[in-house]
Amino acid sequence: MHKIRLARQNDLDRILFILNQTTLDLKQKGINQWHYPWDDNKVLNQVMNDSTYILLLNNEIVGTFCISEIDKINELQVEPLSKYLTQIAILPELQGMNLGKRIINFAGSLVEELNKPLYLDCWAGNKKLKEFYLNNNFVFIGDYPEENYFVSIFQYNFNLGSAKGKFKFV
Repeated sequence: MHKIRLARQNDLDRILFILNQTTLDLKQKGINQWHYPWDDNKVLNQVMNDSTYILLLNNEIVGTFCISEIDKINELQVEPLSKYLTQIAILPELQGMNLGKRIINFAGSLVEELNKPLYLDCWAGNKKLKEFYLNNNFVFIGDYPEENYFVSIFQYNFNLGSAKGKFKFV
């Protein structure tokens, strides 16, 4: 049974564990978009600001992600108060079980109800992840510089298939 809920302060250790494990797994694959280890205070602030969510599988936290408000992403100016889906992290041993798709469906459903645009990005060299986003209602906007690499920016497209009713928030 999958559930998604806002993270609480007592979830912090598990969230940090998942973020750090996912980051190490990415680094082993040559993807260096995230810094290791994660900053405890940064993640705590995200939790306290109600932008961090957790994914539960059989009542165990197995994933985390953030949805925050943005006015611009990298150099790209976007509609004020757009939503930004970031820090999608699923325990490496559970990847490939469609849990990422559940997070995307949840975020899509949320922004449809709010009638707000949704953006996300990933390292431009991650072809598998870019294809995943394209197959899950996102359209490619472009590649933009970030630090010493490029990120690919995507926007959720409501017209590619409604996410409403696909996932229930608890």
